[in-house]
Amino acid sequence: MNKNLTIITLVLLTLNTINAQENEVIIDFTTQKFIGNESELNREKYFSMHDSYTNPDLVSDADYLFKELGIEHGRTFGAASPLRKSKTKIPSVATAKKNAKIKNAQIKRSPLYKDYATTDLIITDHPKDAFQLNLDHHKIAAYNAAYIKNAYPIMPKYYEVMNEPFVHSIDYVKSWDETEAVIVEMSKLHKIVADKVHSEIPNIMVGGYSSAYPEVERKDFWHWNTRMKTFMDIAGESMQFFATHIYDGRNVEGGFSYRSGSNSEGILDLIEAYSFKKWGVVKPHLISEYGYTAKGLIGEPYSPELNATCLIAYNKILMQLLDKPDRLLKAVPFITAKAGWFYKDKKRNPNGYPYPWVLKKKEADGSYTFTHLTKFYELWKDVEGKRIEVSSNNPDIQIHGFSKKGKIFIAINNLSDETQTTSLNFLNNSSNYIKNSTLRRLFKNAEGLPELTYLKTENNLETISLKAGETIILECNVTYIEFKNSIKESNYYTETYLQAIEKDKAILFNFDDVEAIKNGRAYIKMGIGRAHNLSKKPSVMLNGNKVEVPNNWAGYDQLPRDRFFGVIGIPVEIKYFITGNNQLEITFPDSGGHVSSVILNLENREN
Repeated sequence: MNKNLTIITLVLLTLNTINAQENEVIIDFTTQKFIGNESELNREKYFSMHDSYTNPDLVSDADYLFKELGIEHGRTFGAASPLRKSKTKIPSVATAKKNAKIKNAQIKRSPLYKDYATTDLIITDHPKDAFQLNLDHHKIAAYNAAYIKNAYPIMPKYYEVMNEPFVHSIDYVKSWDETEAVIVEMSKLHKIVADKVHSEIPNIMVGGYSSAYPEVERKDFWHWNTRMKTFMDIAGESMQFFATHIYDGRNVEGGFSYRSGSNSEGILDLIEAYSFKKWGVVKPHLISEYGYTAKGLIGEPYSPELNATCLIAYNKILMQLLDKPDRLLKAVPFITAKAGWFYKDKKRNPNGYPYPWVLKKKEADGSYTFTHLTKFYELWKDVEGKRIEVSSNNPDIQIHGFSKKGKIFIAINNLSDETQTTSLNFLNNSSNYIKNSTLRRLFKNAEGLPELTYLKTENNLETISLKAGETIILECNVTYIEFKNSIKESNYYTETYLQAIEKDKAILFNFDDVEAIKNGRAYIKMGIGRAHNLSKKPSVMLNGNKVEVPNNWAGYDQLPRDRFFGVIGIPVEIKYFITGNNQLEITFPDSGGHVSSVILNLENREN
């Protein structure tokens, strides 16, 4: 089988050292890291595909994909679909049970069921099959609960009532002016369905709303107020997670833009902040799709160059989501199996081209071959273990590290559109544990094609240069390592959120029950949405101490967007924090826009 890997054995690995001292990553094999109470990397959570074990498309490749590469099943349109046959009549509960019995038998006959059935699966429905105006929500809920309860031999963990419903709100009315009322009704349906399913099936989590284009800052946060906030206000009490889709590329209209980096951080932090304000807890995220999308991709010939762009997006977003294991249930890259249904779609795909996001594509002779998207899973193959302490002084250089018996995995990604060179600073003699290492590199080559290389070396790396959008994984074979220290990351929230910015007027944030630390790191995560010509460097005072705001943030400058929206991470001296209530003041020199969220991030190191 061609795995599309280039293996290069090097005696000496020559790396670019220009500007190496400007960027630095710190790596400590001897210190275990916790984010909340999470340390172990959960591969089921992060390395799935947008497909189900109920689909037989990949049976012939099951050993390679699911055993060797460790791909998990992530999401399927296999929920109740009460309105699939009729848009005006809701089937009875008896019909639900009958249809579910048929589905149950089909699942058990699936060739992947015996070896690969999993509870860690998201089920959802298309809006057209799940919702209509002026129908009885309670009857729909009764049908859905009866169907789901009986359809699955192994109950999935996650149920999204509908997929990306609000972008389809226009399908039910004549003008966009009427869609806000549709959104309210869709939100009501979510709550009623969730309450019914929870009462009937306590071991499945219900959530939503699967936001397709979370441009929350649009029209000075009108989009937030009329979409996610409305949903949280109406249905949020009954939701066990909030589902969001994160894509680089284009929104419904407009130019190219990135969500990876500060923008997606701003979206997710705003959801967390409002969750804390309403309920005093941060309800978890479910990222049921992420990757790259744009207009004009559907119905076009297969493009290796597009695969390269998608791979860069997957890795950028994954590296961010790895920062949230304590408040993230699952993250599914939008990579499907064969998408055989798309070849039959004569309207959108008259020439019979492959769906752009498939693992296997159909050739002219009817056979199927792997696309470059398999490289995402090949890159991350076998990466697992307990987190170790790593950090980067540049938000454009993302880093994670994991340790298991005899192995260390260091993942580094370049969010920037330019080459970045960084030094590797191994603390507590960590590099002395390395016997040899392999450097996996996934990048877009000079021809615009995705390239995955393995570079083997006996030498310890001191610097490394990453191409634009490149991801590397340094796999080290190591001697026995025993953790000698630990570092625990905690996040603190305030009930103050989405504050309008007025010139020279301090915005006050109070954080209760903070535990001050004596050794470690600390950051203020400040989310802002403002016009590009307005300041991103406010005066920040923490407990009366002035804090310097950096000029850099994760990702690009966002100039193709209508305005800047994202999180700026502000390093803080830990001595400024006190145990108990901490007061933060943010004052901008100009008016306009909002501070969307502020979160305190403290990493407490115990020696």
